[in-house]
Order: sequence, then C-alpha cells, then structure tokens
Amino acid sequence: MAEQLQPIPPGKKHNQVEIYPPPAPRLRHPIILAHGLFGFDQVSLLGKPVVHYFAGVPAWLRAAGNQVHVSRVAPMGPISRRAEQLAQFVRHHASDHPVHLVAHSMGGLDSRFAINNLGLAEQVISLTTLGTPHRGTVIADKVVSWTRLPIGLEHWLRRFGADLEALRDLARPAMAEFNRKNPNDLRVTYASVAGEFSPEWSWRMGLFPHRLITTPILQAEEGPNDGMVSVQSAQWGNHSEVWRGDHFNLVNWHLPSSRPEDENGPRWFQWANMIKRLQALDTKR
Repeated sequence: MAEQLQPIPPGKKHNQVEIYPPPAPRLRHPIILAHGLFGFDQVSLLGKPVVHYFAGVPAWLRAAGNQVHVSRVAPMGPISRRAEQLAQFVRHHASDHPVHLVAHSMGGLDSRFAINNLGLAEQVISLTTLGTPHRGTVIADKVVSWTRLPIGLEHWLRRFGADLEALRDLARPAMAEFNRKNPNDLRVTYASVAGEFSPEWSWRMGLFPHRLITTPILQAEEGPNDGMVSVQSAQWGNHSEVWRGDHFNLVNWHLPSSRPEDENGPRWFQWANMIKRLQALDTKR
C-alpha cells in the first residue's frame, strides 16, 4: 500500500474497485499508532519508506489534518519494557498534550500497562485496541511449552533480540494475572476491534503461511479468530466490534485487487468510522 494517498471524488471507480479511501475524520488531539509483536513503524530501502506497519493509514490521517505519530518499540520484549518505550515515545512526541492511542496486537497491552503503571492515564483520552490478546492466546501457551530453554542459552538469544518473555507474557495464565493487576482506568475510554476470517482464507495470502497451523488450533480451543488472536480474547472495553479479516487486515493490509466489502479487503471505511467515534471524546481533556 503506497503511503501517499489522496481521497478520490465520490463514485469514481477503477474496475469496480475503490482504490482510494474516503476522507478521514479530523481529531483535535494527536493520534499515536502503536505496533504489535515483531512490529515496526516502517521499513525503508535506500532511505525511502517501502513498507508501513499501518498500511497507508498515517498518510490518510495526516491528509485530513490530523497529528499522527507511529511509535517504534522493541519488536520482541516483555510488556513492561515495551510499555516504558511507548510511554517515552508519547511524552517525546506529544509532550503533555492529550492523545488518542490506537494499538495493534501486543501494542494494546503495552498501552494498558503504560496507562496503569507509567502515568499515561493523565494524558490518554482513549485507547482503541485492534486484535489485542487481552485474555492471552493458546498459541503463546503452546509456543512457551515448546521452548523451555536453558537459562544460559536464553540469555544469549536475548542479546540478539529473541526475548521469549514476550511470548510468556501473552500466555493465557500470564494474561489473567495481568488483567487482575491492570484494570481499566476510569479516566480513559476503552474500545476494541476483533478480527474474524473464514478458515478457508488460511492458504490464500501466502505471506502468512503460519495461519495454516495457528487457525485450527485457535478454532478448536477458543473459537472464531483472526489467525493469531480469538474474537473473545480481543474484545475489551465499552465498545467492541468485529471486522471480517485476519490479524494484519485490521491494520489495513489487504490484497491489491480486493474491494472494501471483501473479507480481507481494504479497511478504510471501518477506520473512518472508528476515528469518527473518537471525535466525540475530543472535548474530554
């Protein structure tokens, strides 16, 4: 998805596929986008951004006049460490101004920890999580059980960024304890989006072949899911909805030929509605 996007006149189509998003709603306060496990803000080649974690979303929001910052924290690390980096990022880029947090996957847990333990409750107006395993995931349970390594080897792997604490944090028993220690703060409005996609989609987007393994495990243990996180684990807060797509479709990764109404299609209209809901909260702070 190209980063520089402009809205097109209503009704204009290309082969019956909408290739540009509708105009984004404009918020008064900054928006912080927080990535998940193994995530990034953008990948550059020869100094030019070629891949954006939130596919096309930052440019779309900025085109409407929004202040947008895409965080970068440790791709793999425990929630507490990533949360510290996220809190530092927010304070560096937004100072003490109120912000809206929109966080994907583990980024939602980083955000919740930072709100509860690192003082961000004073600054965060809203937290919207996308595909966040608030109740953990059986996938992490199983990976942790398969990766019991000697302490020395684990320390050596950590030096190269392979920190297994991240996976331990996402296991269901660990998340039950996390939720006990990190209840929602009454000063913050919480909302969530879960992804659900048809099992037959597991083989169609070859970029994510792991779903051939993860989807049936999740389906058997936790029910409908996005290939990484179940719907029941992703639902959190006072407002929760389900989008028909996989884990990365929630951040607008989609097939180039897909239509907005397709499963795993572009998610511009869902994002527009999500940002519009936040407009009503802009007067809170």
